[in-house]
Amino acid sequence: MRQSGKRRNRDEREGQIFDTSESGSIPRVLGGIVIAGCLTAIVLDLVGLGLSDRVGMIRDTISNLAAKEGDNTPVDELADTGLYAFAAAVLATTAGLARWRIDRLDWKIGAVLLVVVAVCVALIAGYEAYTSGEGTVIHYRLVYVLGGAFPLTVLLTAGQFYEIRRWLGIALYAGGAVWAIAAPFLFLVPTAWDGGYERLLAALMLGWFLTMGVMIWRDPDTKRHIPEDERS
Repeated sequence: MRQSGKRRNRDEREGQIFDTSESGSIPRVLGGIVIAGCLTAIVLDLVGLGLSDRVGMIRDTISNLAAKEGDNTPVDELADTGLYAFAAAVLATTAGLARWRIDRLDWKIGAVLLVVVAVCVALIAGYEAYTSGEGTVIHYRLVYVLGGAFPLTVLLTAGQFYEIRRWLGIALYAGGAVWAIAAPFLFLVPTAWDGGYERLLAALMLGWFLTMGVMIWRDPDTKRHIPEDERS
């Protein structure tokens, strides 16, 4: 009887997470975009730092990588392309997780906030006023919104991942809390160190998206989302 109950709970959970009528190629594509977008952002930031002799990894923020080199320079284009690639990864994450038919309010709110994160990243990359000094500078306002939307996304979606794999849910809860606490200190860190601190926060953020990319990629293999003690 207990085994039958476990099997029933497992089947219900699989039905919530994955629609088996859909093609398995969809999660592969979306998961690939997420992973590629995150890795592209990392690589282009490092390449840009290597090409610039005026920007330091520790003392200069990611946005300063483009601002110090000026508009339409190779480093400027690399920085913006990296941010656009990350925005694409965020959108692919939103689409990938939306395929999991999860009827939870916290999950749905988290999915909406993911779109907010993507919009903020894209605007930060494309808003020329930040680099040219013309017009109203909205960069910091976007950073404030991003800093609030991202940890809320992590914390609101962690509950479902706790149901899938408890260790993962606990890790996501902890990571979201650490990011929420640490992010405001970015504005208090001395300018000689704020680039390194921002990149540390970015690494934590990218770590979450890479985790989501792997989960989305493995989506067709629904049994991997179920703890072994609940498998028949």
